[in-house]
Amino acid sequence: MLNNLKFDDFGMRLISAFVLLFFAVFCLFMGSFFYILLILFLSILLFYEVCKLLNPNISNRMLFLQLIAVFLTLLLYLRMGSNSGSFLSLIPGFILVITCNSNRLLSFCTGVLLTIALITFFEIKFYLGTITLLWLITCVIVTDLAGYFVGRIIGGPKIWPFVSPNKTWSGLIGGWVCAVLIGLIFKISFDLSYLFVFLSLITSISSQVGDFYESWLKRRINKKDSSQLIPGHGGFMDRFDGFIGGALGFKVCLLFINPELVFI
Repeated sequence: MLNNLKFDDFGMRLISAFVLLFFAVFCLFMGSFFYILLILFLSILLFYEVCKLLNPNISNRMLFLQLIAVFLTLLLYLRMGSNSGSFLSLIPGFILVITCNSNRLLSFCTGVLLTIALITFFEIKFYLGTITLLWLITCVIVTDLAGYFVGRIIGGPKIWPFVSPNKTWSGLIGGWVCAVLIGLIFKISFDLSYLFVFLSLITSISSQVGDFYESWLKRRINKKDSSQLIPGHGGFMDRFDGFIGGALGFKVCLLFINPELVFI
């Protein structure tokens, strides 16, 4: 039975994931300076691809303006602190409306959400600690891999074939189950609240929403990948859409949950 399953893209998928994970962990444990450089570097690449998805014909001048705006916005956040995040996240959204000149509401929302996600990665590292960051990264990776394997082994009805032809309900639920198990492992290992398990489920669901959203952006312009920056796997948005969605879901949860009840 397993011999008939299609895992043709798994090798390159796994190699790309390990290479990216190596650089992420390296920057994480080398200290705050390298971590900041990593997030700033990713912000440039992700907004580059988003601009191309929203407006494939964007000029180099407008593209450069957008990337500079994002870079300076994140530097301002690092200088001004956490209270400035909500206001500063609007800036790249407004600039994206100008630079892409296409579907203004979609451009604005995409720019704001992506910026909030990037700022959330700063907030997690500097205010909630490395363990919380590793938990979120693990949840997203496990959700993706479990969805990949369970979806291909069990199969079944597709969720949204027009947007993401390969994703099944079995893979979706398999990702949730494995993310909850990750939450239990972290809860037991670090003596955390059971709310951590609930957050793992929400993070898993939101990471899948991020995946679907990026797929939908690509389908709008009939593209399979967000770019060809990563050999064999397309673009950085193809790899980080789940992390963006997961960070946003986690951020929303913290609006209603006191972090001290979960992480202390």
